[in-house]
Amino acid sequence: MKGITSIVTSLLKALASMCLIAFTVNAQELQVPVYEVRRTATPIKIDGKLTDAAWATAPAVGDFVNNLDGSPSTYKTEARVLYDDNFIYFAFRAVDDNIWSTMKRRDQHLWDEEVVEVFLQADPVQGSYIELEVNPLGTLLDLYMLAARKPLHYESWNSERIQWGVQVNGTVDGKGGDKEWTCEIALPMEDIVTAPRLPPKPGDRWRMNLYRGEHFPKPAGLAWSPTLQADFHIPKRFGDIVFK
Repeated sequence: MKGITSIVTSLLKALASMCLIAFTVNAQELQVPVYEVRRTATPIKIDGKLTDAAWATAPAVGDFVNNLDGSPSTYKTEARVLYDDNFIYFAFRAVDDNIWSTMKRRDQHLWDEEVVEVFLQADPVQGSYIELEVNPLGTLLDLYMLAARKPLHYESWNSERIQWGVQVNGTVDGKGGDKEWTCEIALPMEDIVTAPRLPPKPGDRWRMNLYRGEHFPKPAGLAWSPTLQADFHIPKRFGDIVFK
């Protein structure tokens, strides 16, 4: 009888441990990151170089992870965000020993190649958001999404005053020996039409996600806030940004 009791006790402990693990994983899946966006007193020169002194005042958003499961990625990616009265600024640094892209025309399907992406939702109460992508050749895709995966026609909405720039330490040819590429984007506040207040005030809270697509030496989809699906367009998994 004592032996049976011991076995039952062990099984109950194991079951409790499994339940705790499942609860912990589920809780982790529900969490999204939060980033504090600092104000810059001087406009950023958008040339892709990330040399403006203001970027040193902006902390990195945190690690980019594999989008499907949130696991660490071997592709190191850094991003920062700043704002002023006229723009919200994004900076990316993508460490990459094999940089590749081919598309040179605005609004091509840049997500099919190597790229960095911004998804910005100023009012999570309604479903629209802005999607921006830039590839290592300096090509831009800008979309206004009415809802998840429901854009205005690609050619029908272009930001008129958006600025972007890229610097490549290497060659964009799909061959090894490269170091990294960097990107800056300045999105005009006037484009963010759903924001409750423009420019945002300290304490205002928006939603954002940042992504990176890689192809060589092997494909990878990376995210600041992983959607945990084979799809970047999951607004409920976007992270939060709070303006300082």
